[in-house]
Amino acid sequence: MRILAPILTLLAALTLGACNNSPEPANLNTVKNGTPALWKVTGTQPGQTGVAYMFGTIHILPDDVQWRTPALETAIAESDRLVIEVLGLDDTKSAAKTFSRLAVSPGQQKLETRIRPSLHDDLERIIDSANIPERALNRMETWAAALSLASAQTRGLGLNSSSGVEEKLTEQFTKAGKPIEALETIELQLGYFDKLPEAQQRQMLTSVVEDSIDAQQDFEELFNAWMTGNIEQMVTLTDSGILADPTTRKYLLVSRNLDWVEQLDKRLQKPGTSLVAVGAAHLAGPDAVQETLAQRGYKIEKIQ
Repeated sequence: MRILAPILTLLAALTLGACNNSPEPANLNTVKNGTPALWKVTGTQPGQTGVAYMFGTIHILPDDVQWRTPALETAIAESDRLVIEVLGLDDTKSAAKTFSRLAVSPGQQKLETRIRPSLHDDLERIIDSANIPERALNRMETWAAALSLASAQTRGLGLNSSSGVEEKLTEQFTKAGKPIEALETIELQLGYFDKLPEAQQRQMLTSVVEDSIDAQQDFEELFNAWMTGNIEQMVTLTDSGILADPTTRKYLLVSRNLDWVEQLDKRLQKPGTSLVAVGAAHLAGPDAVQETLAQRGYKIEKIQ
């Protein structure tokens, strides 16, 4: 899921978060030392007294990479609070309950009937390797089945969201006694997928199946673009695949970005400095959060 990974990986972890015996990490061809993109947002108009550092993240990390830089550590030290996408994923029982309530609906068709016949063999292969009962997938709405299978592909690389950037930053801010806030609840975040029209949900499932063979290569491309702060490449990845569909892009990216802008605008009209750490796809391209803030009169400075 190269294109949707910045958005989906955090959510997909819910479906298999309780699984044990993860495979050994794959031998990934990834950049070891990097400078992920970082922006500083300051006000230029009366009332815009706050400051925000905008840090694009990736929700899973290999163990042997160095993504911290002096510029990022300075931003962390100057920030009074951390703002991330969602809180509460550490409460796996509650998160799984929320997922199940939204994911499972009566009267679902068998999963194989929701994609074209030529992909049935690939779907069967993915289900077998995912170690998820097919009867459980058949009961899920299409978006939820897609997330479950995408999560299994991530686990197949020996990676999981417990080693993501947000988790590392949350631990650091917690130790420093600084508050941590969220832009969305688990229910709201999953709700964006739940509200997708069925046609777009099936496109998502098709993408999971079609991309399964290249899962490692796709992750490497995404990760290396993030690590090197290559915004142009991030835009290319974001603008193709599933998010090329205007409806899917509206539900999963644009609507969320606009909601976050409203929340951040209110924060920036109060004194204080925030480190805003959200998926890198939300900070790339014309719909980027910081680009919309610029339209509201904020100065945007790329500092890394």
